Amino acid sequence: MWLLPLALMTSALLGAYGFDRQPSRLVAGAPRKPPVSASRIVSTEYNINEILMDLVAPERIAALSQDADNPGLCNILERTAQVPGRVASSPLRVEQILALEPDLVLVGSSCTAEARALLELGGARVVAIGRGYTIAEIQENIRTIGQAVGEPARAVSLVAEMNRQLATIRRLVAGAPLPRALYVGSGYGYTAGIGTYTDELLQTAGARNAAREAGVQAWGKISLETVIEMNPDVIFVPDTGGKPHGAVGARSVVPFESLEHDPCWQDVRAVREGRVMALPPRLLLCNSHYIVQTGWAMARTLHPERFQE
Repeated sequence: MWLLPLALMTSALLGAYGFDRQPSRLVAGAPRKPPVSASRIVSTEYNINEILMDLVAPERIAALSQDADNPGLCNILERTAQVPGRVASSPLRVEQILALEPDLVLVGSSCTAEARALLELGGARVVAIGRGYTIAEIQENIRTIGQAVGEPARAVSLVAEMNRQLATIRRLVAGAPLPRALYVGSGYGYTAGIGTYTDELLQTAGARNAAREAGVQAWGKISLETVIEMNPDVIFVPDTGGKPHGAVGARSVVPFESLEHDPCWQDVRAVREGRVMALPPRLLLCNSHYIVQTGWAMARTLHPERFQE
């Protein structure tokens, strides 16, 4: 019953002070407060889970988002299992989070101002984390989370290791022929173009992104006719183990018939020549520092001759 007066108080605050509809973020380059050590941290988004787990001990985490148990979205299932608490992501449930008595809640960019105000009135410090659509944005998220949990040096180390591994991949594939590659996902209706970490990873792994060359912006819709016109040499798709299931949740709808056996796609060079390459969804949908694993997987697939033992 205590939530009703709390909600009424929040409504009054929102009207009086004109809160923005979206939660605020730490701005790159802005002065940062001294790091604060939190001991009951709650993560409400799957991309935050992995970063948080590599910055603090599990004992400091009260709960992770429910995606921490999803093999299609989580790269560290054995480690996230060390944190028993789980909270809903969509929609975010304020009462569920406050029941854990958190001292820090890390929320995504879709968190509403009302939800944030309720969390803060309940005694939690709230920090909003961006979506991480590019490598630079992912690295800024790492630094923001590191500052929020009082571990800025660890965050700097994570970013440095990311850059080191990405540079190593570039060095190993330097000078190799650049095949035209395309990511096809979300029911074969979407691809990753300019302004995405997938575009950056394809280039890092030694490929030309066909979606970039076609002028596709961000994660954009793509038709079969456009793919045929692109005629990519290689296509990357999420690996669902041959099953028409929702292994990666509502974020990616996998069709019943695998692309390489679909007669409508047989005019595409990559399909015709058997170069439809399936990678785990947790890699293709990853927007944490674990995207370096995606870069390695793409590079080994595109240029196996450069990775001979």
